[in-house]
Amino acid sequence: MSSPPHAHVKTKSRYALLSVGSNATLIVLKLLCGIFTGSVAIISEAVHSLLDLMASFLTFSAVRVSEHPPDADHPFGHGKAENLAALLEAILIVAGGLYIVREAIMGLIRGVELPNVALGVYVMFFSSLVNFFISRTLFRVGKKTNSPALMADGWHLRTDVYTSLSIMAALLAIHLGSLINPAWELDFIDSVAALVVSFFIVKTGWTLGWNAAANLIDHSLSPEELALIREHIEEFAPKIQGYRRLRTRRAGPFQIVEVDLLVDGRLPVSEAHAIGEKVVLGIQEHYPKADITFHLEPVETSAHLGDDAPTSP
Repeated sequence: MSSPPHAHVKTKSRYALLSVGSNATLIVLKLLCGIFTGSVAIISEAVHSLLDLMASFLTFSAVRVSEHPPDADHPFGHGKAENLAALLEAILIVAGGLYIVREAIMGLIRGVELPNVALGVYVMFFSSLVNFFISRTLFRVGKKTNSPALMADGWHLRTDVYTSLSIMAALLAIHLGSLINPAWELDFIDSVAALVVSFFIVKTGWTLGWNAAANLIDHSLSPEELALIREHIEEFAPKIQGYRRLRTRRAGPFQIVEVDLLVDGRLPVSEAHAIGEKVVLGIQEHYPKADITFHLEPVETSAHLGDDAPTSP
């Protein structure tokens, strides 16, 4: 049995707020550590976390807006608010990555001095640990509630895990190098680490942005989802002779399906409509938030289904 819609709203909002709280705490911690250690990489990571915080606010707002019921101005609901939030988050990720590129290059040009490197190692480890568990939770809830905004926020934080671990490794190399031979000048590794990490940040943002944009321009559902929809229609052969104009798209956590069902012309209208409703219920067992519209077209049982009706059970 699926959870009621209002339960999903509360769940998504609660975990979006969890992301906001964790990001706010880590921003303060990283910023203070970056200033204290002089690490370009840590300060850049603090800026990246600030972008995460902005993205978390977007997610929190989007999941609340997306669950508003359809109205006169939005007859298909508000689900695409989540897709829009995911696209904005992707833009923020790319912007953050490009900022880190700039700071890393400037660090290589100017050179940096890193007192108290050990502190940076501890802070980056703690940050990666927190973000790992928060992102894992957001992935789990995002998949359960079919929320692209929570999934995007999860990827945002998972990117932070990789960046924090990379920066931690760089600072640890600098720290151990200074212990082995104080004459070694390894502080440049800080900027190199920031530069390498920025590549993965930009790549993640680009992938998220591409997926969000695809849904905003009404990309069809995945092959797996389409296969399941076809399977439920074909279960009712021969009363359903076939189907045509199967059109699908996604709006945030909602699947929108339109299809013409070709039914045995000898069936009473009420029975044919009941079969169509059974198809809808079968699909909604798997996708409770699916909005399905079907149109019945009566055909003779011996009718040949041509190219305009390409699929028959």
